[in-house]
Amino acid sequence: MRFIYFLFLLPVLSMGQSITGVQQKAINAYADYANHSAEEVDRVVKSVIAYYPTIHQKSSWGSPRYTCPVQLEDYYLTNALTLSKNLNTTLSTNLNAKLKDLRAAAEKIDVNCKSLDTYHKLEDYKQDNFARAEQLVNELPLLLRDYQKKYNALKFELDAIHKKIVQSTTAPAAYRNADAFMRGEIERERKLLDSWTFNVKEDVHTGWPVDKLEQSILETDQQAIAMQKSKPVLKYPASSMWPSFQENLNTILELKRNGLNGYNFEAKKSDKHSNDVYFDLINYFNGTLVSDYNSFIDFAMGDYVGIKTIKYFPLFEFRTQPASTAVQVTPFRDAARVPVTIALQKTALPKAQFEALSNYIAYINETWRQTRNLQSTLENFSSSASYFKTLDSYERHGPLNFDYKNYQLPKAEYQKTITYSKALPPAIAKSLNDQTEVLQSILKEMDDLSASLVQEVSEKRYEKDRLDNVYKTLERQKVLFREWDKRKEWLYEDVRKVFDAYPQTVTSSWYISGRALQNLTDLDHDALMKAKAYYMGDSTIKISTQSIDETLREVIAREYDNMKGIEKIGRNNGLCPYTPYEDIPETSKSLSEEIKKLRAANTSRYEHPYHTMVYRYNDIVDDYNKFCELSTSVQHLPTVRQPELFFIKYPDKEKTKSTAARTTTSTNTISNAGTTEKPATQKTVAQQNTSRESASSKVLHDTVYIEKRDTVYISEPGENLRSMDGYATNNMILLLDVSGSMNSPEKLPLLKNAILSLVSMMRPEDRVSVIAFSDKPKVLLESASFKESDKITKAINNLKSSGKTDGNAGIKLAYKTADENYIRGGNNRIVLATDGEFGTSDETLQLIERFSTEDIFLSIFNFGKGAGASKALEQLTKKGKGNYAQISKENVDLKLIREAKAKKKK
Repeated sequence: MRFIYFLFLLPVLSMGQSITGVQQKAINAYADYANHSAEEVDRVVKSVIAYYPTIHQKSSWGSPRYTCPVQLEDYYLTNALTLSKNLNTTLSTNLNAKLKDLRAAAEKIDVNCKSLDTYHKLEDYKQDNFARAEQLVNELPLLLRDYQKKYNALKFELDAIHKKIVQSTTAPAAYRNADAFMRGEIERERKLLDSWTFNVKEDVHTGWPVDKLEQSILETDQQAIAMQKSKPVLKYPASSMWPSFQENLNTILELKRNGLNGYNFEAKKSDKHSNDVYFDLINYFNGTLVSDYNSFIDFAMGDYVGIKTIKYFPLFEFRTQPASTAVQVTPFRDAARVPVTIALQKTALPKAQFEALSNYIAYINETWRQTRNLQSTLENFSSSASYFKTLDSYERHGPLNFDYKNYQLPKAEYQKTITYSKALPPAIAKSLNDQTEVLQSILKEMDDLSASLVQEVSEKRYEKDRLDNVYKTLERQKVLFREWDKRKEWLYEDVRKVFDAYPQTVTSSWYISGRALQNLTDLDHDALMKAKAYYMGDSTIKISTQSIDETLREVIAREYDNMKGIEKIGRNNGLCPYTPYEDIPETSKSLSEEIKKLRAANTSRYEHPYHTMVYRYNDIVDDYNKFCELSTSVQHLPTVRQPELFFIKYPDKEKTKSTAARTTTSTNTISNAGTTEKPATQKTVAQQNTSRESASSKVLHDTVYIEKRDTVYISEPGENLRSMDGYATNNMILLLDVSGSMNSPEKLPLLKNAILSLVSMMRPEDRVSVIAFSDKPKVLLESASFKESDKITKAINNLKSSGKTDGNAGIKLAYKTADENYIRGGNNRIVLATDGEFGTSDETLQLIERFSTEDIFLSIFNFGKGAGASKALEQLTKKGKGNYAQISKENVDLKLIREAKAKKKK
């Protein structure tokens, strides 16, 4: 039958004869209709998917509403039928039949949509309790499958015509090759989308085609590389679609990689992640690849004849069979290190090999990012565990909580690193890949152990063994962190060894300046490693910073010689290489000064001297890697970031012994047992610094009678500090001073860590907004649930210090944001973080006083030292009826938690 159809095409599409522009336009009118129809169906599907959960929500939330979002349009249908007269009868009859079948299927979907609309207008749900709504929604997947069948039938005919045209065209090879490449990639992406559907019952994790996604990433990556190498000679404007398609293909590749990495333990609790990736891929597929290709066909008209392709529309199901998500902890796969051996080379390092080596560095830095987040989460959890370990009974306490949902195995980076390593000599690639595999295996065990902790606390197993297994798991995590730290250094050393074996053009200013920065960075690294060894127990270590001091002076002194010929475009431009060049020696000087003060430390993470050292060093790494990125004419290998020391909080022995006596004490009495250890880590802070806490808490009142009749309470001492049970829903506005003076480890970075730590203890209903202010205030995060941790993390990590402080504008914007997102009966609170006094207008003072009577309070975190500023800020706090706190490393976590728990539920 297919052969007979091709015979009918011959009068129009004979070999060596292309179709006319009029005939091409007529055929493409069918594709235009299919694309418009798919958009209409897409809108219906998404509206029903959004609607369905509302018929199962609590009646107290109000009655659901549904309005059909489309009215089927006739223009594209009529246009296709009208233009079909320009085709031969057989071809037009066949295409028109397919077109009408598709329209009929679309009309059935339209009837379903409008029936649901009418059902709501008549309020029939009040009689049948949404039974008819359930029926209509459940009918839609079948109608969509029928529509898909008709859609694909028309697509098949259009594809067949396109293939015949390409075979007969005499157009230049550049057009034919560009067409074949783009259309082929579109079909590969379409095949991936065909492998899954949206699950309306997304609370259940039913699994998704992650293996196919992983394979698709490899294929798309190879196509993106091939596309980058190809430079087809096309006329404008068709030529503009080639780089656009290439850029968008890379965007989709990144989207897939993020989807693969995001499939972590948290994502496996539901199908939400799968659904999000599915919709995102469809949106990008239609909005970029299909759009670019169809524009190419339009723009090439006159030089090339092609047929447009058609879009993709989503399908959905009601899947409820859960996929297995059993947690099994398997020790990481160890392998003996085989160091790389390579002789000095005579020729320059090929670009493909440089990119392969750079991928190892990018992978290591991604493992650093993931372990950094997990380390902070585990340390905070150990603080909670230390408190629970001292309890005789858990009956009157909320449950122990552990949440590590932001941790992601860097699967995509690992896959990319191994794939690109094929450019390296086999022996070198094997050695580097074996080490990379061990690192990935270590991170996998970290993930499994963390998942086991989630199960441990959710099932309250810790109550049976009094957290013995919890501490065994934490100890194993500590071992794994140290093993990862050691192995990542080995891998970097070997990657560096390969890179250094190749010669470069030593007369280039980019080479000279880059080498100067690399030498200084290496010296900083060596000193930091010695400091780490000292704090890990080798107290015999002595560190000289003489080499660092001499080298940084030389880097500064020779700046204009080293950078000769390199344009200086100013600090306001993020692409100026002078900025990292000048910042690295400045930060090295600060690091050197810290190392000179090498001294014994307690176990507090933020009080620990190494915290400041590693913070300074990672700033150096970021600046050096930025310089490497800007050096496009000379290859400079980036370097790797370094982790903090890992601390586990253990319960105080004396406190454990006196637990029985303490638990018989009145709940209004606070034990002083916790004062033996200085660091105010999360869970023990309730027993520390009690005299200071009681004094500073006097700015709160047990009851504040206000216009909206809400009540503010003081937190009860001795409770599980990281449990939000019994506390009001938060509408927290973080108003953060990002002026230049806040850029030191004890200020803005300290607050960032405290905010990210707070995220893990908050509930889905708690909301946060982030506003940064210096010269001009800006909302970095609109009101979002504390459980939208990716958004919060991105907003916090994007905070940069610069400019001067304009507090008035920031305060006004904060109150506006708080008022817009006001939660009745909630903890509506602005937390202003700054390090100094700023002028406050009368208008701002009146604003603060007015809102304090309307249940929106102002608390201030002062990171500065001046007494005058402290007094002025304290006066602002009194007007805002909030809390004033002088912030230090020891108390920042406690103070922020106190703000989140400033109000109890009624």
